[in-house]
Amino acid sequence: MTHRPVVGKACACLVDDRGRLLVFHHPGDRGMQLPKGTIEPGEAPEDAVRRELREESGIDYTGELVPLGTIDRDCEAGVEGNKHRHPQRWHLFLMRAQGALPETFDHVAVGSPEEEGLVFSFSWLAADAPLDGFTAPYVRVILRVREALAG
Repeated sequence: MTHRPVVGKACACLVDDRGRLLVFHHPGDRGMQLPKGTIEPGEAPEDAVRRELREESGIDYTGELVPLGTIDRDCEAGVEGNKHRHPQRWHLFLMRAQGALPETFDHVAVGSPEEEGLVFSFSWLAADAPLDGFTAPYVRVILRVREALAG
């Protein structure tokens, strides 16, 4: 049995002044997601989350990051462009939108060979909206964000 290193991920939980969470439809995975990606070697999770949000949504976030802890996920092979099953640790950060953002918008992803050129369709998820279309790890993240906003 080979031991695979844990892959660090940074997940951006950007909320607007109405407590809605920025989410997007991923055309490759055919599901709803939050902006997230791999933390590069030597990169702090705090820097990675800002970079991932910028690459996936075009939003250059300079505001405060509120850490929401981590979740661990065993990622199956063939999911989200991964060739091998491996453990992941997602670092979650609550971010509060600075200024108004469009209700919906599209962004062409950059920065990742698997996602380069894909069009991500963004929208806002209301605090009481059902979580259909999100896989289990994203549901865990969204529930943690909702807890943090309610508390």
